[in-house]
Amino acid sequence: MQLHLSLVTLLLGWVSATRAANILMILNVVSRSHHIWNSALITALAERGHNVTVLATLPVKNPGPNVTSLVLEGCYDFIHGQEEFDLESMSDTSPSEILNIMFDWTDRICDFTFKNKGMKTLLNYPDNFKFDLMIYEPTSGECLLGLTKRFGSPPVIGVSGFSHPHWIDYKFGNPNNPSYIPDVMLPYSDHMTFSERMHNFIFNLWTDHLWHSKLLPSIDATTRKHLGPSAAIPSEELLKVSAVMVNTHPSFDSPRPLLPSVVNVAGIHVKEPKPLPKDLQEYLDNAKEGVVFFSLGSNLQSKNLKEEKRQAIMSAFAELPEKVLWKWEADTLPGQPKNVKVGKWLPQTDILAHPNVRLFITHSGLLSTLESIHRGVPMLGIPFFADQKINIEKSMRYGVGLRLDYDDITKESLLKAIRTVLDDPSYAKNMRELSSKFRDRPETPLETAVFWCEYVMRHKGAPHLRSAAKDLYLFQYLLLDVIAFVTAATLVPVLLLCYCCKKIFSKKSVRKIKKN
Repeated sequence: MQLHLSLVTLLLGWVSATRAANILMILNVVSRSHHIWNSALITALAERGHNVTVLATLPVKNPGPNVTSLVLEGCYDFIHGQEEFDLESMSDTSPSEILNIMFDWTDRICDFTFKNKGMKTLLNYPDNFKFDLMIYEPTSGECLLGLTKRFGSPPVIGVSGFSHPHWIDYKFGNPNNPSYIPDVMLPYSDHMTFSERMHNFIFNLWTDHLWHSKLLPSIDATTRKHLGPSAAIPSEELLKVSAVMVNTHPSFDSPRPLLPSVVNVAGIHVKEPKPLPKDLQEYLDNAKEGVVFFSLGSNLQSKNLKEEKRQAIMSAFAELPEKVLWKWEADTLPGQPKNVKVGKWLPQTDILAHPNVRLFITHSGLLSTLESIHRGVPMLGIPFFADQKINIEKSMRYGVGLRLDYDDITKESLLKAIRTVLDDPSYAKNMRELSSKFRDRPETPLETAVFWCEYVMRHKGAPHLRSAAKDLYLFQYLLLDVIAFVTAATLVPVLLLCYCCKKIFSKKSVRKIKKN
């Protein structure tokens, strides 16, 4: 009888822990790769029985019965139409300029999102409709935190496919010491020189200033404009966010302190490889000499490369004994070498899992980098903007990749870089070791992500995870007020003593002079 009662209790506890919840995911980052990254979590939550409403820049692919897909139509045309949106030219743009552009895009996307048909559909939900959890992307979704009050003030979780930028630390009160934690936009290691530490520190301060003086006031104003004065204020709602899941892992990123509410889920989107289309499968199977896979991701497109660079790349590929698989977004590739196969869309993670793929030439976006690490394929990185430079720099430090700047691409430089990685067995060896460390976890990153989503709901926002650091001003957090007090308490008596001694000795000197 006691055994039966225990089983019933266990079953009831399981049902309670996994009851169907209404979850709102707001994903307004204009990036197909980020959408793929988040889609894994959407599917996993829906498979757990939760009802997931997704407001995103792209429709959810093959949504199940538990998924409602609302699309922010026109976001890609809107961003690509911006004057600054020339990703190819950003290869030599400074980190501060790129960050300025990113924050500016965030503000514009915020305004565009509220005007969008998909957003209006969401806002037309019944007034009494409530969500049990809201998930947003900290990369550009802060303005959408203004929706919390509209839907019953649910607990909120951030899901960042963009690594672990330091402004996330600031929002969550997570420790961030610029002496050994480089900013995600800077190509530094955790062992920085004095000048690098100085640059990193100043860049952190400048970013915080830009965040608070420019971006937050702007998105607060945009939210009030579209949702009215009674809407939740994003800058205030940020302080209430329960947790954030970041796309990092200590095997590849420098070890750093993390609060319990900051969770590593790097590689959340990488699944067991699926069967490839027949033509790709045969092409890779028959490439006994190996395959070089070339893709610049979802935002950069090879078809838009400068003519001189395209010719240099093709000339280099034509001299390789290996076969080449190239993500080329146009119908034809003029002058296509015989050993090159092109495709407008290629299943990247599944291709990287094929044993004949020996090198991945990539733009070094974080998602592509982590896919390559998971599959164990060495990289040749051609970084353009954002965190791509630090990603390939880290790959070089681990001995799993090589960097070639876009401006330096010639037939000779590309051939030399390819042969360096292919002909030196240390790259493949180091990558196998790194891949093993990256995959060695007690549970999959997707299982970790699902657990924390449900944990926050079970514990009504998990306020016990909230760091008191959120309530401190920066000068308090850094103990500048305490340091100032201790300094004053130490110096004032010393200065008074010096002053008194000076007065005493000066009087004695005067008396001595008068006496003489």
